[in-house]
Amino acid sequence: MKQLPMTPELSDLIHKAVGPDVDTSKLAVFETIALNTLPLPGKDGTIFEKATVAPITLLQMVDYINAGNHIPLIADHELWGAPKGRAFFAGLEYNTDGIEMRMLFYLDPSETALIEKLNAGSLDEVSCAFLSTEFLCSECGWDYFGFGATENIYERTCGNGHHIGEDGVHAEMVGLQQFIELSLVARGAADKPKIVGKSDAKLAPEAALRLAAKGFEPNALVVQASLGKEIEMSDNIQLMKDFTDEVRKTATLTAEKATLTADLTARTSERDALKTENERLTTELAAAKAESKTPEDYESSKSEAGEAVAFLQEQYQHLRVAKGEEKLADDKLPTTVADLKKEINERTANLTAILPVGGVSQAAATDEDGKAKLAFDASAFATRKN
Repeated sequence: MKQLPMTPELSDLIHKAVGPDVDTSKLAVFETIALNTLPLPGKDGTIFEKATVAPITLLQMVDYINAGNHIPLIADHELWGAPKGRAFFAGLEYNTDGIEMRMLFYLDPSETALIEKLNAGSLDEVSCAFLSTEFLCSECGWDYFGFGATENIYERTCGNGHHIGEDGVHAEMVGLQQFIELSLVARGAADKPKIVGKSDAKLAPEAALRLAAKGFEPNALVVQASLGKEIEMSDNIQLMKDFTDEVRKTATLTAEKATLTADLTARTSERDALKTENERLTTELAAAKAESKTPEDYESSKSEAGEAVAFLQEQYQHLRVAKGEEKLADDKLPTTVADLKKEINERTANLTAILPVGGVSQAAATDEDGKAKLAFDASAFATRKN
């Protein structure tokens, strides 16, 4: 039989949770290992594959229950039906496997069939329904509930590309946003979510009494949320909601900061590029100024150009005379090298055609009758007479 005997201490815990007017004498109280920090089994292929619950989450669940908040006990997560009972106390236990959250719950006297199944061990597992504040990637801490998450939950892949179920990657449920219910089920989602018997019970007040008898103060062994202070958890839901809102605001501000930082970086790069270009142009301008010439630098060139034009004009006039043309007045002569070159080329073309190859030939001498004269004196070849 797993049912715990009703003691004044248990009755006081129930009255503290549900009020002093409840008759506890006919309630059936049980203790269960509701949840722990071990990976969730039987969730392969889902977002919860090998997911773990952070110790802080378990602590917040314990504080939430012990603050008197209502956690209904139902069957198979059927919230639309009437509750079978209620969870009224919780605590944390440490063992070699990690941390486990234990709960005390009771069933109404009308649930005789369920009570018999629990005592017989034919129904001995539970399951918690809750929503964590954060759903973090075990590899990098990216939050599936955070700012910027879209299809990541369905794809089981965080924003940094880590896929749940590959290379040991899983989700870590951190913080309590909402604690919904505790269910009696045929198979719990957590690892070893057993309803324990009296011999294994650790939350029942008798265990506290045994510790007190040995000189221990039970309250000193309870893990608190802060050092040396008792935390008032009467409005835990609102507290977690406010915390979640702040987390989201922080995420939004972080994203905005990242955007502004990226924009500043881009503008800084543009400024540096413009500064470099300005320095290059300034250097080129200085070099150009160093090489630039003054009007005086061009005086000699202008003088030589004038002499060249005057010479070409003179040659042009000679060619006109040679061709039987009249000289032009000075104001009628071409004044550019190009025009003078054109006129000279036109007048020298025919002259070039009549010049023999090798130079100018001399006409042969002729006598009065028009016959050619010999170019040498034949008397030089006269013979001497004896």
